[in-house]
Amino acid sequence: MADKDTNVSEEQRSLDTLNETVKGMSGALEQIPETVKEEVERRVQEETGDYKAHYEEMEERTKKIETNVDALVSGLQELRAPGAVATETREDDYGYGNEPEALDDMIAEVRAAASGMGTPERLAKMHKGEVERRALSTLTGVGGGYWMRPQFSDQLLQIPPDQQWLSSLIRNLPATDPPNAEFSFNAFDQSGAKGIFGGVAVYSAKELANLTQTDTPTIMTVNFKPEKTGAYWTVSEEASVNTPQMGSMMQPLVNGAILSYRDDKIQTGTGAGEFKGFASSPAMISVARSVANQVNYIDLLNMVARVMSNGGGRFVWLCQRVSMIPQLGSLTDGAGQLIWTRNANDPLPQATLMGIPIFFNEISPSMGTQGDLRLVNLDYYMRKPGMGAMMKSDNGILNFLKDQETLKVSYYDDGKPWITAPLTLRDGTNTVSPFVELTDVA
Repeated sequence: MADKDTNVSEEQRSLDTLNETVKGMSGALEQIPETVKEEVERRVQEETGDYKAHYEEMEERTKKIETNVDALVSGLQELRAPGAVATETREDDYGYGNEPEALDDMIAEVRAAASGMGTPERLAKMHKGEVERRALSTLTGVGGGYWMRPQFSDQLLQIPPDQQWLSSLIRNLPATDPPNAEFSFNAFDQSGAKGIFGGVAVYSAKELANLTQTDTPTIMTVNFKPEKTGAYWTVSEEASVNTPQMGSMMQPLVNGAILSYRDDKIQTGTGAGEFKGFASSPAMISVARSVANQVNYIDLLNMVARVMSNGGGRFVWLCQRVSMIPQLGSLTDGAGQLIWTRNANDPLPQATLMGIPIFFNEISPSMGTQGDLRLVNLDYYMRKPGMGAMMKSDNGILNFLKDQETLKVSYYDDGKPWITAPLTLRDGTNTVSPFVELTDVA
């Protein structure tokens, strides 16, 4: 028993000694981090002062460097990517403003650039923005002229609200991206026996009865590819130095010439690199006149009977003024009474026939020939606009000895009838069309 107590006491004493040693070491370890921290703080304060102030200063410098780097990267991206100019928030006027003389300023700067004086800043900015907007990255001001801002294109290409042109009655398709891309759309094929509703079959049936097999509607594809059209004019050296006066005279003249040319092609275009006119459309119906070299009341009735009118439309008579007004003024009914003019005292009536407007134009054939009078529904004629106007100058190179300078505006569009044949009525015999003309005696 005594031996056992002795052994326990020695083990207890060893354990107690170990515990005291561990406690001493723990106490020493607890003091080390504080000692090290104090030493670090002391040395930092000796070398740099307050370390917190030093850290805050370095952080502020870092933020300034980051801000400068961001600005530099943004500037480089703007220089490398023209899209930065041609976004939805791009400038609309490119510095030209919206005053009437803005177009004159642009013309003057195009002429200056063509003369080798360098491209003015706002002209270059406008061209760059329009190139990107129209996906024309391969064109340059040196080789292709300078693209005009949309407002300038509108002034030269759009229809004035106080004037009447066929262009105002046709259907205009929406712009595409890129603007000159070929555009196709599907339409019901109404040709032949398919009828005016394009082969859509409507039926009646008894309950639970089998349906009789019918033809399904046929779809046809209509394609448009905008082609280039241009207008040019020459000015003398004396006129060119007065750019504002030249511009104010040029704008309405060029606008009128473009609209007149477009109206011509809507009627008579061949479709080869230009509009396809309805005059040569296979859908045109020819109505024989009752008396050679005349237009009579019965001729008007026969033409109205053959024009397609389902669903409304934009109807118009087309004829030449010089030879047709005497004919219209002498139209009589079955009783021999004048029907367009009542007497010689009253002014000429409003230019309508049977409630349909008359467009007098310079393009229609002379009285007595095929097509001297046409009745058309222009809902069935479509135009696909392409890129807007571009302007360039030859700086007088071609007519140097004459002191004349040539200015040119070019733009892109396409147009055609989208009905390709007369439409058969449900009686299976008679036909109608959006395009009807008077022709020679049968």
